[in-house]
Amino acid sequence: MLERLRRSLAFRLAIQYSLVFALVAGALFTALYWELAGTLEARDRAAVEQLAGRLGQAYDLGGAAALKVELDSNASPEVRSYFVRVIDSSDAPVFQWVPQDWIQTQVQKIPFPAGWGITATRQVRSVRIPDNALKDYTIATTQLSDGSMMQVGRSIDSRAVLLRPLRRAFAGVGAVALALSVAVGTLLAWRSTRPLRLVSDTARRIVETGDFAARVPGASGSGELALLVRQFNTLLEKNSAHVRVLRETLDNLAHDLRTPLARLRGTAELALNQGGDPAEARSALADCVDETDRLLHVIESLLDLSAAEGGALRLNRKRIDLRSIAERAADLYREVAEERRIAVALDLPEPVEVEADPVRLGQAVNNLLDNALKYTPEGGNVTVSVAGDSGGAALSVTDNGPGVPAAEREAIFRRLYRGDASRSQRGLGLGLSLVKAIVESHGGTVTVDESPGGGARFKIRLERAGPARPAG
Repeated sequence: MLERLRRSLAFRLAIQYSLVFALVAGALFTALYWELAGTLEARDRAAVEQLAGRLGQAYDLGGAAALKVELDSNASPEVRSYFVRVIDSSDAPVFQWVPQDWIQTQVQKIPFPAGWGITATRQVRSVRIPDNALKDYTIATTQLSDGSMMQVGRSIDSRAVLLRPLRRAFAGVGAVALALSVAVGTLLAWRSTRPLRLVSDTARRIVETGDFAARVPGASGSGELALLVRQFNTLLEKNSAHVRVLRETLDNLAHDLRTPLARLRGTAELALNQGGDPAEARSALADCVDETDRLLHVIESLLDLSAAEGGALRLNRKRIDLRSIAERAADLYREVAEERRIAVALDLPEPVEVEADPVRLGQAVNNLLDNALKYTPEGGNVTVSVAGDSGGAALSVTDNGPGVPAAEREAIFRRLYRGDASRSQRGLGLGLSLVKAIVESHGGTVTVDESPGGGARFKIRLERAGPARPAG
């Protein structure tokens, strides 16, 4: 428990904030302490200097006699606690007023006369500034008009002793406040950092158990930690979706590659069992080559898709007219369309120029047209149109087939995804994924919606090229 508390972020934050609080409070108390001590010293000095000035004026007016009258006329205990002395230029005392606690009396025994065995006593008085750890003194000196110098002093309470209760009170209250700040700060920080502990516990649970369905509870609120929890849960959702898609992809890939590989192996076995007939062997080898080409095409499509999604697909951009891309795709699939009695129409009203790689962009358009021909029934229509406006350039492929359900319009662009309607069609579900990756690598978008005739309409939008620069 103590080790967990020591490693706790809440406890460390509370300790750090408490230390900051202690340093600030200590600095504030020190400043106030010295300010108070300075104020007391300045007050005592001002009182001594004020009395020295008043007594000096009395001395200048009437000498020592007037000074004594001034002191005798003020019988307040405060004035009588002052030490007053006037000395001339040769440091000989002219006048002296000494408080009772500054006079030290000693009794001396003196033999009188010598040898008689009789002693007499006398009192010897001396003036001594009290030397006491509980007392300080303040002395002010002023120059008189006749060249003499007046000294006025006073014994005062030691400021260190006077302020000692304040120091003790601060030490006691400060210690209690520091302990309370650590305790209360730890409690508040523990409550505030609870979302972080929940995130840590959830992450540890996922790592230890592989439970990708685990989520961090308590995502309500508008604070930064609540936002962190929601973002972490969103990240978990996306990671879970990616893992699910990866599993589905691997399952679909294994399922779809098993058929051509089994066919390839069966053809090779058949060639080996033909009894040496060269014609049959050549036919079997030709089938093997076809199946190998198909597998190579799948692998190349996967590599191109990974490169495009990773931003590593090399593009040889040129200024091209989208109408040329549409015309080449229609010419390429015209024979296939005629075999299925599907009419391929072109709607190319005006030139629309873009900065794009003609080979890669043509590959994307070819895949869209191939996909449209697969799902368009015999006797149907497929239209390839090009249009441009101030917002950019658009190339659309429209068919009158079964269309794409609204629930699948985002999923069909995922790798190896095949909807229920496409299970009967040949292919691995890479075409639309590759279209999306190529278009996005050009900085464009591809979308699918319902065509006016009830089929599907795929639309590629790209940034339109600016005006051509004049030659030279």
